[in-house]
Amino acid sequence: MAVKRKSTGEIASTDHGVRTKASARNVNLAARQKIDSSVKSAKRAFEVLEFFEEHQRAASAIEVANALRFPQSSTSVLMRTMTSLGYLRYDSSRRNYIPTARVSMLGHWLSPALFERGRLINLMEDLSNRTNETIMVGVQTGLTAQYIHVIQAKLPMRLYVKAGTLRPLGRSALGYALLSNYKDQEVRRIVKLLNGHEPDLARHIDVKELLTELANVRRKGHAFSLNLVTPGAGAVAMNLPRIAESQQPLVICVAGLTDALIRQEQDIADLMRRTIDFHLSD
Repeated sequence: MAVKRKSTGEIASTDHGVRTKASARNVNLAARQKIDSSVKSAKRAFEVLEFFEEHQRAASAIEVANALRFPQSSTSVLMRTMTSLGYLRYDSSRRNYIPTARVSMLGHWLSPALFERGRLINLMEDLSNRTNETIMVGVQTGLTAQYIHVIQAKLPMRLYVKAGTLRPLGRSALGYALLSNYKDQEVRRIVKLLNGHEPDLARHIDVKELLTELANVRRKGHAFSLNLVTPGAGAVAMNLPRIAESQQPLVICVAGLTDALIRQEQDIADLMRRTIDFHLSD
């Protein structure tokens, strides 16, 4: 800290530089907090839309807040904002909300089969009725795998998965199925990127083990995983043939509890193959 001599001969400190640095830190902190708040609001808006996608009915702000574990006051503000922007419609007589047609049209141009009762939805519903297990369709999103549409299981003891859920690309049935479409050289490049983003060395992917797993997926025609992401649960995953309704490779999964999947892996895979052929054959 610099000092200067007053005209009276006394010594006084000069803390202008300290105040300037402190002010800069406060400004940066405020800016980061504003960005974090905006990101949180955006994330919650998508989670509200995914709530309606799952439940497919009108709901009050309190019900949405309780289901998503959001603060009720901020949820009400968020849903009123989404209403003013045209994404939700508010029924004042029932005091509930429901998405507008604007929401259904947002992704229509990308994947009509996911938004209409087309071949892909029929395929998922058929597998749901035949297995009573959780049925999911997933895609690769950057270095992760993501479920983009889910039909929940009908069994009393079941696996619950939300649409939008991310799965590790190198440690899940969905990820194995997606990676099986790549050549080994490209898989090695992806693993290098994945490990580079993982600070925990214990969670690094062994590329040799992964390549062996992918060879099994290609040989069997389906991927199978148990207890990799959710203890006591697993999934059978199968690549779908390229269809005109989607611009991305799609994978369909049948997920359930470990004991059932161990007994029924091959039966489920055979059923998936037959059902895919029935609904998606040109």
